[in-house]
Amino acid sequence: MKTDAKFLIKLAIFIVMLLIITIDAFVIQYMKKKLDNITIISWQDSTMIKVSPKAIKEPTVLVSQEFIDKFNDYKSPFNDGMNFNELIEKYIHNRWADHYGCGRGTAEKKRIHEGIDLFVTENTPVYPLADYGIITEVSDNPHFLVEVDYKTKDSSVHQMKIEYGKTVRILYPEGIESIYTHLNEVFVVAGQEVNGNTVVALTGLTGNIKNSGKASHLHLELRDSNNKSFDPRDRLRFNQGSLKFFLEHLNMGE
Repeated sequence: MKTDAKFLIKLAIFIVMLLIITIDAFVIQYMKKKLDNITIISWQDSTMIKVSPKAIKEPTVLVSQEFIDKFNDYKSPFNDGMNFNELIEKYIHNRWADHYGCGRGTAEKKRIHEGIDLFVTENTPVYPLADYGIITEVSDNPHFLVEVDYKTKDSSVHQMKIEYGKTVRILYPEGIESIYTHLNEVFVVAGQEVNGNTVVALTGLTGNIKNSGKASHLHLELRDSNNKSFDPRDRLRFNQGSLKFFLEHLNMGE
C-alpha cells in the first residue's frame, strides 16, 4: 500500500509539472505572437530603422503614441482653457518689457529676460503646462538665486545670480522644463509626479520684483535639456503635433 501511495504521489507531481510545462509553452507562443504585433521605430546612422522587439538585447522603454500625443500637448498655466495667444493678449502688460529676450541689466552687464511675465492677481493658482510632469526643483526661499548669463561691453559672456524668489521647476515628457518664479506659496516637492489638475503654487511677489515696483505676476520660462532658455512663443503658441497622424502615413511593412 505504501508503494502504491508513493507511486500516486509521484504520478500526481509528474502530471502537475507536465501541465505547468504545457501552459508555459502556450503562454510563450501567445507572447511571441504579441511581440510580432510590435514594431520599434528607432534611429541609427542618420536613418530611421524599424526593429523587432526580439532583436532588443538591452532594457528598453517603449512609449505609446497615445502617451506622446496626450502628454506633449501644452495648456495654460492657470488651467483656464486659454490658448497661448489668448494668454499673451490678456496677461502681457508691456510687449517691450514682458516678453522673452527683452533687455535687462545695465550697460556694463547686459542680459535678457529669459521668460515671459503674465500679470495675474496675487495668489492665483498655477498648474503644470501638460497633463503629466515631474517636479525637478523647488525652492521655498523668497530670495532664491538663479544663475543667468550676461554680456559685458566686449561681448564676452559671464554668469550672475538673479533673485527669482520662490520657484517651481517641472519636467514634461517632451524633455522641456517650465520654471515658475516670484511665487508666494509652493505646494509640491522635488521628485513629485503631477498632472494637469495639480495646483503646484500660488503667484506672488517674491524675488527681485519685490523692490522693482512691478505688480504680482507669473514669470514663466521654458528650458531645454541643456538648461538653455528659449522663447515660450516658439513652442506654446502652436498646436501640438500628432504622432498618430505620422504613423498612419508611415509604411510599416518590411
